[in-house]
Amino acid sequence: MNDYSFILEAYNGSGGFSNGAYLDKFPRESDAKYKQRQAIAYYTNHFISKTNRYNGYLFKVAPLRTSDNQLIRQVFDDVDNCGNSIDVFMSSFAKKSKALGFNLLLIDFSKEMPQTLKEQIDNRVLPYFVEITPDRIISYKLDRYNTIEFIAFSDSIDNSTYGKKESKNIIRYYDKNVWVVYDDEDNIIDSGEHNLGKCPVLFFSETGKFDTLGEFSQIATLAKKHYNLKSELDEILRSQTFSILTINADSSDDVEMKLGTDNAIKYASRMNAPAYIAPSSASADIYQKEIQAIEDTINKVAYDLTTNQTQESGIALDIKFQGLNSSLSNFAMRLQDLELRAFELVCRYLDIKNDITIAYPKTFNIVDVSKEITILNDIKMLGYSLPKYEQLKLMQIITNDLSYVDIEELDIIKGEISDISRE
Repeated sequence: MNDYSFILEAYNGSGGFSNGAYLDKFPRESDAKYKQRQAIAYYTNHFISKTNRYNGYLFKVAPLRTSDNQLIRQVFDDVDNCGNSIDVFMSSFAKKSKALGFNLLLIDFSKEMPQTLKEQIDNRVLPYFVEITPDRIISYKLDRYNTIEFIAFSDSIDNSTYGKKESKNIIRYYDKNVWVVYDDEDNIIDSGEHNLGKCPVLFFSETGKFDTLGEFSQIATLAKKHYNLKSELDEILRSQTFSILTINADSSDDVEMKLGTDNAIKYASRMNAPAYIAPSSASADIYQKEIQAIEDTINKVAYDLTTNQTQESGIALDIKFQGLNSSLSNFAMRLQDLELRAFELVCRYLDIKNDITIAYPKTFNIVDVSKEITILNDIKMLGYSLPKYEQLKLMQIITNDLSYVDIEELDIIKGEISDISRE
């Protein structure tokens, strides 16, 4: 659980990355100097930006979800009882899941059942999703099918009023039949039955195993190293890179110098002119190289291939793009499996037939757009007439280049390409 807490702090830029606690103290650094360095340290959050980039590829094409049931469609529109659609919720859930490699999803339901279907729809008395980050887990047990038999995790109840901020720490427990809420002294303050026959808390894992770390989780350790190197470099720049005024004289008693009101330095004519000396930049250069090396490693871990394409051969880049596409495909299949299991519980809560279809994209053709344009131009230079190839290649280039536009707008552009090809 400590690993997950550390990763989340690196992802959010909180905790030791916010207050300087993760800065290593120099062996001969005084406490006052160390506290001063902690106070001015700045954390550059590469973790969240790399995760957002990966998530953009993942949800470039929205998953397909269909159901004929009115209640399920309403859950699609507001899946967390906070107004967020399933697309918005799962996109946010995927970011932390990628950062951690592991995450939890609770499918909960209101204790108060409405009298009519209309009342249920109007008041949104429906199951809802809750993300539970794994650093909150207190206790759990898995059954022989690798599903959660029971789990307990920390939570809080907000009892704040105007002018008074107050919260209460609690523990929530779920198993295959009941749920219980305990206070921080293990006294039961609420309980009930859900009768699902399954624990309503599901886990997501990149590896398929409970309580494991993912491929992005190592960025947290790299981020701590980067945080320290940046702070140490700043200290060098602040304390060692300013120039020092020197004056050449046979004896210190011979120096007659003062700063006049006109900001001119006066010195004896027999002396050489005062001059500034600057320290060597070797130390700062070493730190900058180390910082760049850490950033390059983060880019490799996060499949950010935009920073070094000019330095690598086409084959090397193709292999890296294949690695990115493979990672995206695996992650999408894991998310699809989680969502299917989640909506199975939703249907059990509502006691309705499961007619839900959920399909995530499985193929991610993320490519180097500049390289593909070069290939298209080279094909044209051969002198052969290949209108269908050129049309499909152009569509591929535009689809990857305009990954941020709506599907409807992209379809219009593709239609324009088809029209031009027919002319």
